[in-house]
Amino acid sequence: MVDLPSVLIANAIGVALMIILLISNRLNARNVFFDEKIFELMALLTMLLCICEAGGFVLDGRMFPGARLLSVFLNTILFVVDIFFAFIWTVYVDYKLFEDFSRIRKIYPFVAIPALIIIFMSASNFITGIFFTVNEANVYQRSDWVFLPYLVTYGYLIYGMALVYICRRKLKKYIFLPAIIFLIPVFIGSFLQLCFYGLSLIWPSVAVGVVSLYINIQNEASWVDSLTGLYNRQYLDRYLTYQIQKTWNKKMLAGILMDADSFKEINDTLGHSMGDDALRSIGQILRLTIQGKGFVARYAGDEFIVIRSISDPQEMVDLMDAIHRGTEQFNAAGTKPYKVSLSMGFSVFRAEGDSVDDFLRRMDEGMYQEKRRKNLAR
Repeated sequence: MVDLPSVLIANAIGVALMIILLISNRLNARNVFFDEKIFELMALLTMLLCICEAGGFVLDGRMFPGARLLSVFLNTILFVVDIFFAFIWTVYVDYKLFEDFSRIRKIYPFVAIPALIIIFMSASNFITGIFFTVNEANVYQRSDWVFLPYLVTYGYLIYGMALVYICRRKLKKYIFLPAIIFLIPVFIGSFLQLCFYGLSLIWPSVAVGVVSLYINIQNEASWVDSLTGLYNRQYLDRYLTYQIQKTWNKKMLAGILMDADSFKEINDTLGHSMGDDALRSIGQILRLTIQGKGFVARYAGDEFIVIRSISDPQEMVDLMDAIHRGTEQFNAAGTKPYKVSLSMGFSVFRAEGDSVDDFLRRMDEGMYQEKRRKNLAR
């Protein structure tokens, strides 16, 4: 039994969410980049699918001239655009991770093969009835093969999620795309609708997922340094304020401030683009060394900072040694025309009478002491 008012309300909410998102996105972005265009397309497709699904439920069982043909058309659109949406989700994820359009052109014609097969089967459904039929009474009925487009759709969604979690540690992204947050409402809604015909949850759930994705994109733009993929100074300031206010935390708060040695020489001899590459390499070294056990940010220019809760100051000494080993391994690999090294200074926050400025100043002093020692040793 279809609860038509609930169907209409759920899909109307989905459409309203997408309209609000599209308006907000137009106000905040020019949509000139490939990922921006793909994201807007995902929002438009979600809105279209909410409309088509609501229309399909409204038409079900109603008889008037052209009703059956319109019902077949709307349900065919649902199957075709559903699989297309899942495919472009994987394209979006891949581009956000690698930012390489040539990779998209090379790999995704092959990734698209399952989608093209399902699209062809959906388009021919009015002849074959492979996924659904609409009888003479204009009543929609699923076929035994309806699981196939669901299976391919889930495959694309899981592929996108796996791509994020497998590849992001190898790339320059410090935080990106909580795919789980996007996919949870999608999986729940689609699973319930698959099991209980009469519910209309898939595309309203996708709308919720797309909104959560949009919120994350805005957070990424606000809190992540675009060059290194690490957190930026603005987020660092908020993080430090919050950590210092955590009076219940019995551990000590400690930090390491780092400055890239001879960074000006890289810029002067190899050019600023290679200087940017060196900063990205340092960010990668730090992120791989910390591996989620601390907070890493680009402090300013060629300076970086690590914040960590510790039980013993020796932990920070050990961490600095690990970072030095990371730079040595990078240099030994010889994959870049430059060498990287870091001067470091660390400090422990003193709960009594200390301020954030005091905390940072002591790190800064320690860092420049090491830098002076290196300069005298040359």
